[in-house]
Amino acid sequence: MKKSPVEKTYKVPVWVDKSGMDDDELCPDCFKAVGVRSRYKLICLLGKSSKGETVGVLTGHLGLSQPTITHHLNILKSLNAVEVVERGRERVYSLNRKAHCFLECKIPY
Repeated sequence: MKKSPVEKTYKVPVWVDKSGMDDDELCPDCFKAVGVRSRYKLICLLGKSSKGETVGVLTGHLGLSQPTITHHLNILKSLNAVEVVERGRERVYSLNRKAHCFLECKIPY
């Protein structure tokens, strides 16, 4: 990962598997994506899902409240790390594998 001299970087959190990463530091956006353990768990769950998941399914897997899951998904959406598709009354979330966090910073999922 190329960093400009003025760009602040952050250490990769201990809960992130660094084996596939080139660097042990992350840009601010990527740190925001994985800086909270439950948000990284959410990334990993979505990374294992080929069709995407609803908030209800994610809530069941992570044991977090619906508002908490929605909050984390909104943050990930603002970073372009997740995509959402509306299917009727449901919203299905999936990992955007082409996002900067996964291609450039190589955050594993």
